[in-house]
Amino acid sequence: MPLHLTLALSSHRPEILPLAEKQMARCDQVIVEDPATPEFDRMLAGKLSPEEYLQTVDFEYPDFVRATARLLRTLADRGTAVWACEPFIERLMEIHDHLGDGGRPTDFRHDPRLWPVYAAEREATGRLLDFYGAAAGNDFDRLLATVCVFAAADAARFVLRDRLRARAIAARLKDDEGRVYIEAGYLHLRLLKELRRRLPPEAVIRPLFLLRDVYRAAGRRAHFYGPGDRLTLALIFGQAPAADRQNLLAARSLIYNRLIITAETAPGEDPFPDATEEILVIERVDRMTLAECRRLHERLGELGSLADRRRLVGLPPPPG
Repeated sequence: MPLHLTLALSSHRPEILPLAEKQMARCDQVIVEDPATPEFDRMLAGKLSPEEYLQTVDFEYPDFVRATARLLRTLADRGTAVWACEPFIERLMEIHDHLGDGGRPTDFRHDPRLWPVYAAEREATGRLLDFYGAAAGNDFDRLLATVCVFAAADAARFVLRDRLRARAIAARLKDDEGRVYIEAGYLHLRLLKELRRRLPPEAVIRPLFLLRDVYRAAGRRAHFYGPGDRLTLALIFGQAPAADRQNLLAARSLIYNRLIITAETAPGEDPFPDATEEILVIERVDRMTLAECRRLHERLGELGSLADRRRLVGLPPPPG
């Protein structure tokens, strides 16, 4: 049986885990988007609790990681081969350790493994700091420019991440057969192209948006991308929008970030609260012109609470 890969694209939120589990249970191997560390292996073997594992790396969504750890341990106990693969983050951790031990950035310059990661991360971080500096001022046009420049640096970082991950996955699977589940964030669409370049032509790779049915029920495509994500994806695939379009997407992304609820929300009466929230806010900001974004950005900046900002544009307040 040739390789059959499911590239499962989704957000890292608790609501996707029941959908992910169904797909994972059908596979012989599961590759997660985590750095390969001794702590991950110990967690998988039951020698480290999910809570203890959470303390080893700075995870953005701890509830998701905690629940995922429990799921992966169950799969491993059933005989599924589970392994972590995120070479960019693994190398970045190595870089941080080296610098923490007194090393210098110039030490990486002639290291073909670490220098590309260091350079990409330094560029993206620098552009992000430029954005923060612009955000402290009142020049909206400068702020838009820094958003666009950061998006380009972030896109370059995504391309490197996906190339490194595809290379590692292809090397590991080159002699394997069976069904493989690959976890990936929804912005890692480039990973599909990179895997197809490196795997044998007979390998079957199926991209799957885990929340596709949720978005389709809302009248959308397989995934409903926010304005900032659409800008980044265009740059990832080398299709930079015209300057006016970039500025509009950047402006809408600024408003989106001021309105979206970022805290993890446990599924309840609505089994997909985060997807529902994203649809609600994206539909609201996608109707805004650049001039409307300019005016609204100034007004939102005067409001201290998320509840007040959402009330201003007619969105329901955050829970609690």
